[in-house]
Amino acid sequence: MGNVISQNRGTLSLASTVRHRIDWSRKALRFARSYVQRYFDPNRFKPVAKPRLSIETTNVCNAKCVFCANPLMQRRKMPLPMELFKKSVDEVAAMGSTVLDFNVTIGDPLLDPYLLERARYVTRNYPQFSSLGFVTTLQWLHRFDMDEFWDSGLTWMSISTALSGREKYAEFFGVDKYEQMMTNLLRLIEENQRRTRKIEYLIQIKPTNEPIEAVLAHPDFQCINGLVDADLVAHVNARGFYVDDWLGAVKLPPYLKKRPLYPRAFRPCAQLFGGLIVYSNGNVGACNCRDYEANSELMLGNVKGTSLSEMWSGEQLAHLRSDWRRKNKVPEICKTCRHYLY
Repeated sequence: MGNVISQNRGTLSLASTVRHRIDWSRKALRFARSYVQRYFDPNRFKPVAKPRLSIETTNVCNAKCVFCANPLMQRRKMPLPMELFKKSVDEVAAMGSTVLDFNVTIGDPLLDPYLLERARYVTRNYPQFSSLGFVTTLQWLHRFDMDEFWDSGLTWMSISTALSGREKYAEFFGVDKYEQMMTNLLRLIEENQRRTRKIEYLIQIKPTNEPIEAVLAHPDFQCINGLVDADLVAHVNARGFYVDDWLGAVKLPPYLKKRPLYPRAFRPCAQLFGGLIVYSNGNVGACNCRDYEANSELMLGNVKGTSLSEMWSGEQLAHLRSDWRRKNKVPEICKTCRHYLY
């Protein structure tokens, strides 16, 4: 009897291994096909005429997420001065751009003291930016009057959170703000339901160190899942445990996995051709992924003294692209970046 059970277990294990390898092979094939198609796309290495702009309105964040470099950041924590913010928006609008967001490299826009003033400046002066939003933990929504928040013109938020209790939340986000986040989330859902103009919100449930079944069974998850239109069950089942370690600066917990390092020889990252980021100190970068100190070779200048148009069309960014493409001179910060876009 024992031999039969052992044989059955061995058969199941072999079947699982075969399924895993088939699944991996299919993913590898899809990646190879996509990689080759994009490589020969004639527009792949041409900068867009109207770049998008991300504005780091503040680099202040209270959380200490297990996958984030926030606790390591040495640059001054500050909101972007309003005069530099307005200059940036004016200039990118004059370039004909239609994509603008308040996405940060590090920071939570809800901790920006000028957030609503900035949103009103964009939405009331430049209707070409029909979409405006940011990523947040939602821990600080209670700081705002809801009428003013909705009237600011913000259109979307991506909410980085966990819905499986105070302990797991504190373990992942590094702060004891679970109840505060839950109160804010319930308030956001309620306000959105009763108002004519909706703010689109996407609840991104982070991979905490627990079985998926425990997440799905938690009363808070079930409560929120019953209040929103999105299928959070499918989201949890499909979520990945692949994150970035900020070029080796962050020691990830064992249950999180590093994203793969995609080949990038003679193939500059697509980020260099799509847009710019203005950091909270006014520095302007060619990519908003991993440069948490805003001081790498991807810095193109400071918006205080140079226009965005000059930096987007200037020799420095052109050389970054061409040196990578023709000489395989990859910027140091890009060599091990796991957010590389092929």
